[in-house]
Amino acid sequence: GSQAGGAREHMGAARAKPLFSQMLDAEGASPAQRARLRAHAQQLIRSGTERMTAGLEGLNGAVSSASLEDMRNAAAEVRQGTHQFEAGVAALAGLMEGSSPRLAAIRWFKEDLDLLPPANPAGSALGLSLFHGITMIVIAGSLGILVWTHVRRSKRASLLAERLTNVQPLVEPATREPMAESPQAVSMPRPSGAAELLPSKSNSWTGLLRVGRIFEETPSVRTLRLVDPQGAQIPFRFLPGQFLTVTVMVIGETLKRSYTIASSPTRPDYCEISVKREERGTVSNFLHHVHEADTLQVTAPSGIFTFIGDDANSVVLISGGVGITPMMSKLRYLTDRCWSGDIYFVHGCRSDDELIFAEELQYLARRYSNVHIHVAATEVKSTNWPYAKGFITRDTLLNAVPHIQNRRIHLCGPNPMLEAMRSTLADLGVPPGRIKSEVFIGRELPKPLGSGMGTAVSDAGSTAEVEMPATPVNAPDDRQVDAEVAVVTFARSRRTALLTPTKSVLEASEDVGVNIDYSCRVGVCGVCKVKLLAGTVSMEVEDGLTDEDRRDHLVLACQAKSSGDVSVDA
Repeated sequence: GSQAGGAREHMGAARAKPLFSQMLDAEGASPAQRARLRAHAQQLIRSGTERMTAGLEGLNGAVSSASLEDMRNAAAEVRQGTHQFEAGVAALAGLMEGSSPRLAAIRWFKEDLDLLPPANPAGSALGLSLFHGITMIVIAGSLGILVWTHVRRSKRASLLAERLTNVQPLVEPATREPMAESPQAVSMPRPSGAAELLPSKSNSWTGLLRVGRIFEETPSVRTLRLVDPQGAQIPFRFLPGQFLTVTVMVIGETLKRSYTIASSPTRPDYCEISVKREERGTVSNFLHHVHEADTLQVTAPSGIFTFIGDDANSVVLISGGVGITPMMSKLRYLTDRCWSGDIYFVHGCRSDDELIFAEELQYLARRYSNVHIHVAATEVKSTNWPYAKGFITRDTLLNAVPHIQNRRIHLCGPNPMLEAMRSTLADLGVPPGRIKSEVFIGRELPKPLGSGMGTAVSDAGSTAEVEMPATPVNAPDDRQVDAEVAVVTFARSRRTALLTPTKSVLEASEDVGVNIDYSCRVGVCGVCKVKLLAGTVSMEVEDGLTDEDRRDHLVLACQAKSSGDVSVDA
């Protein structure tokens, strides 16, 4: 029957006889024949064990997914493996005892069909036969391994979650000396009682948020506090330093801009963005004309320019202009969590009336002894300016941050400032591995010919818009006269577009109406990932790609450029 069929030698040739059929025919077998039969029995034991293990693993997964069909299939696999294992053990036991192979086979068939009277041979326990005892031991061992693996995985997941949550409360000392970070990073404990900080998957939420409050920070910068329209907590979680993307419709055109979330994740009832109004900025001007109770379409969160205090006993936050916004999110988060490490906040601005969050910076410095604020403005009109005048220089950093070469450093601001800071920090002996930076002003994204505007998008999640000379529609583009022109094929849409060496795949897709979603347009968020089907591309920024993405031949459409023909899945 089906049970006898389960005792087949699965690893042999397709037409080989079952093991017990061979044993029935092996009366008076020679030593060589008995050796072959023993080898077959041992193989049957191994394959039965593998089948039981696979069935138990499938059963564990089926129980987790609550799939009845999978449970039945996995249980059947365990039964078949058990039967196979028992058959091999029975055959091997008969052969090793010196019995006739034929008699051993007949005994197995009788036992398998329950034709033998029950017995409790010497050495057996609880009335179990040797075969059933060994089988139960193997099954119990396999189940134990599965349980141990599950516990280990759960423990690793718990440890990961614990790294992003608070561990124990700290008491801030009344007075303290500046503490230099040792070359070996030290893990700083964080207070308990705060909400779990597990960020949402990148760009996992899109929906409407209501403008709950508007704060006029400076004559050109306003902060929008965004809340859930129904009064609940905001529907996504973010890390300090991440950004969101706003989508607006202006004169019939859909535009997206990314802005750093300046508020702290510890305040989940709202998130804030601070927007600088540019004279020719389409979206920034739009956001400077919204009112409280208006709604905005938002996609969030994005970005990897984050810091939550792990594995460091101090941090230096250096920013310029509106690049202050991710630093404020980190500063607010660390002080809300009562992080005990030293925080050196160094900021440069053009004039004293352009210092955003001026009152809050002074308040935090007074309230927290581990917060050290250093600001420099190139133009100062006020007679009560409490900070430095001029630019952030080498001497500024030496005076503001003791033992700077041993500290964790974050940089955010216009690219010229970042280049100057990197050079200065290198001169001060700061290893490049201790510096994490994001550019506030990125490359210009030209509008169609005839437009007088273009946009420069921030790596840090903030957007500034800059004026560009208008190009007459009929004017030849001298820069492209001798340029090699390739073709990009959008396989799914069945469209093609011209691809000059300076044009990205995303820009080419917009030329022919192929919809590739995007957000930051500077290679950070990863929203515009597409699969490269043919050809090769170069990408100036690849922060939005993981190692797995690269193995899967994914590229960032906003960064992908090529002088040869390419094909993408879009």
